[in-house]
Amino acid sequence: MKKVVFALACLLLSGFANAQNNAPQPRSIAVIGTAEIEVTPDEIYVYAELREFTREKKKYLIEDLEKGMVNFVESVTKTPAKDITMDDVDGDVIALKRKTRDAVITKVYEIKFKDYKQVSQFMAATDSLFVRNSSITRYSHSKIDEYKKQVKIDAIKAAKTKADYLLEAIGSKTGKPLSIAETSGYVNVNDRRDNLGGIAQSRYNARVRMEDGDTGSTTMSTKKIKLTYSINAEFEIL
Repeated sequence: MKKVVFALACLLLSGFANAQNNAPQPRSIAVIGTAEIEVTPDEIYVYAELREFTREKKKYLIEDLEKGMVNFVESVTKTPAKDITMDDVDGDVIALKRKTRDAVITKVYEIKFKDYKQVSQFMAATDSLFVRNSSITRYSHSKIDEYKKQVKIDAIKAAKTKADYLLEAIGSKTGKPLSIAETSGYVNVNDRRDNLGGIAQSRYNARVRMEDGDTGSTTMSTKKIKLTYSINAEFEIL
């Protein structure tokens, strides 16, 4: 008797599952929504290298070079010292090197500037600050996560809008969303120039402008951060 009841239960469950599988699926439309946001970076990271040297029998120590550069960054570009990340050279290592007559100490720094005017001021002064090497290494924005969120919202809205006008063209309407998937997203710095050439040209322009007394923007201001995202969405057709 138990076997018969079990068999009937399996039969009913099987029939219910088949009924679900055979039920008509809602008509749907699948679209891709894409959105872009372009912003001017407010975090511009600059690499700077200081190296001890001797000129006219005078030894320029790393401590003095560092102090001069930090003072300039703070007083002229109005960038706080906390935005200068210094290569950690242990004091004991420096003391040991000092015992070697020909020892030369090198330190590298990463400086976070907020705008291109500050970058121009620094780049124009690198020779007088005895900065051995310098370059822009990367760009970002203090609210980059908020922009990423907004561009994703814009992408899903774009998908809904696309579904609306496509279905309207055939006399239908967009129903509830059936599936949503984030397919791709990337952040790109668009400077409209070759990157290395752009850095060199920007540094040259900054120096010329500063020598002429112009502390305004340089060609570096053409750089933008572009955020692009795409969303796959499927909507019910009403």
